[in-house]
Amino acid sequence: MKQVSCSVVNKCLAYNPCLSRNYYQRSHTVKLQRSQAGQIILPRKLRKSTLWQTNFTQRQIATHCSSDLSTSCREELPSYLTVNVLKDQSCARQGIFRKVIVILNPNSGFRSSLEVFYQKVQPTLELSGFMMQVVETAYAGHAHALASTVDLSTCPDGIICVGGDGIVNEVLNGLLGRDDLEEAIQLPIGIIPAGSENSLVWTVLGIRDPVSAATTLAKGGITPIDVFSVKRTQAGITHFGLTASYYGFVADVLQLSEKFRLHFGPFRYVIAGVLKFLSLPQYRFEVNYLPLSPRRNHKLLPVTEKCNDHLAADSSAEDNWVTRKGEFLGIFVCNHFCKPAQGLLSPVIAPKAQHNDGSLDLILVHGSGRLRLFCFFIAYQFCWHLLLPYVEYVKVKHVKVRPIGKTHNGCGVDGELLLGEGQTEWQCSLLPAQGRLLGRHRSASE
Repeated sequence: MKQVSCSVVNKCLAYNPCLSRNYYQRSHTVKLQRSQAGQIILPRKLRKSTLWQTNFTQRQIATHCSSDLSTSCREELPSYLTVNVLKDQSCARQGIFRKVIVILNPNSGFRSSLEVFYQKVQPTLELSGFMMQVVETAYAGHAHALASTVDLSTCPDGIICVGGDGIVNEVLNGLLGRDDLEEAIQLPIGIIPAGSENSLVWTVLGIRDPVSAATTLAKGGITPIDVFSVKRTQAGITHFGLTASYYGFVADVLQLSEKFRLHFGPFRYVIAGVLKFLSLPQYRFEVNYLPLSPRRNHKLLPVTEKCNDHLAADSSAEDNWVTRKGEFLGIFVCNHFCKPAQGLLSPVIAPKAQHNDGSLDLILVHGSGRLRLFCFFIAYQFCWHLLLPYVEYVKVKHVKVRPIGKTHNGCGVDGELLLGEGQTEWQCSLLPAQGRLLGRHRSASE
């Protein structure tokens, strides 16, 4: 076998500064031994060390050299060693590229999403074989417009959203409103959490920081997730969601928080919540829900037709509807257990809910008054809220909510506010297994 000269060793060391100091000293010892071998007899231990180091250099030099070796260094190495030097990195470069569109909200959270994406996320995705077209949103609803008009052939591997739950909701509604629904519904959505609220990716994938999200996207995999729809019956307007819809106090806070968005960012919810708590109104609703039958098989809805057409299904023909009428501090319709990404305790509002169980979870907080509301939120922080006597929890298929009198008639869906007009009725229904998220659910990876 052809010997590797000391000049090759020195060149490789110059290209790889990470080699240890001891390794360099041993290579220098080899050089001294060769220059003086004809003049003096080396001690026995030194001769053994020199012989071991010579063999070690010949076998390991290729693995320590980088792929950017100079031409002269490559020429002096044996051909089979040169191949081994570049084998691993050439295989990584020959991976399959994934073409995606990245929709980035520069105003999300503390307005740090630009820095987070370009400095921490983009390099990871590029090294993992993602070919990205990055689009920064310029106005509210821009992500919806992009998702509803984008050429799907330019992003066959999905759309990645950088921001909070709001931008994910816009992309979802843009895809479900397309004419080519059968193709659009198969397009997975990736999430890089960088917004005020990132409950979806934290609950479903167990991720709440951008770096971990980029790593999860790089690993690949798909997680199916149920999609629910909220329809304003009188106007025929339909909105889709992945996390939850809510009515009463929380929806009222969501509307008030929009006034503080520019000045307080994520803290606007706390400020709006305190102000609304101090001037707490009464909320009266009529709630009709269809309980989930454990024997009923939930079939996937066809995707060859408009999703809006499925909302006109004959759910009203069911005769097992349950009615609740009176004062409610809050009404929550959850698609998963809804764990907030912020906070120390990370409580869950619907502990029995799963993101792909083919059902919705309804939580009714009966009554009115600050004391009852305060007790509910304290118990919620410790996941004790279901033990309260005025909290009702039931798994359902369909829910209808109708505000009574001057009650706040708005509805919140995944952090987005939907405003009603006059006597509004909201109808919430489930479309099982209609959504796909990029990344693998933690239970599937175990």
